[in-house]
Amino acid sequence: MMTKKLTILLSMFTLFAFLTSTSAFAHEMYFTGSGSSVTEIKLRWTPKNSSTGRLKILINKQSLTGTWATYFEDARTAWHSSAVPGEFTTTTTTPAPNTYMATTTQQYWDTMYPDGPFTETLGVTDLYDTNGSAINSYATASASTKQLKGANIYLNPSPNSASAFTYRFTMSHELGHVLALGHSHLPQYKPANPNTDPSIMSYDYYALGLSYLPQNHEVREVKEMYGYQ
Repeated sequence: MMTKKLTILLSMFTLFAFLTSTSAFAHEMYFTGSGSSVTEIKLRWTPKNSSTGRLKILINKQSLTGTWATYFEDARTAWHSSAVPGEFTTTTTTPAPNTYMATTTQQYWDTMYPDGPFTETLGVTDLYDTNGSAINSYATASASTKQLKGANIYLNPSPNSASAFTYRFTMSHELGHVLALGHSHLPQYKPANPNTDPSIMSYDYYALGLSYLPQNHEVREVKEMYGYQ
């Protein structure tokens, strides 16, 4: 999920962190506890290219509209061209997609993800396990098979004051969730320092406005999580 803080400071907006150090471990999407008492749920994407062994993300983007559609290719290419061992390609029916991206209706978004007093949700990713069960919370992740076969990415139809960077970063961030990458800025879960360990899964790094490309952090975590080391 990407959430933006709407507080204005020197004409700039920053992020609301639910949220510094560099560490060799993977941030899982769902966990409970904090510090040394964290309990993680290890979800793993299963579709792979049988020839290359790379993770296979087949995206149907037909329901993307507006500015999200304009900048989609930038976010997709950022992942596909990175050192992450994954293939991010688009498809419609053949081969069958395993990831769907959609700009929702305003009514749906306002009902499901209403703005807070100082926050705005930009994107949300639901994962699906090999039984077809939706994973969107710690409880559903815990009850799942832990093996992922699909994802839906939902995007805000009318974000406030969104720049081209925000659109690109949000989609790139949500594509990271497809691979079960969690947020890397949370203070109770070994946060990554945005200056020394940049990560597009970090709201703190987004606030710097530097890059929407997967960083070494994402490359390291995907390789660690999926045994490509």
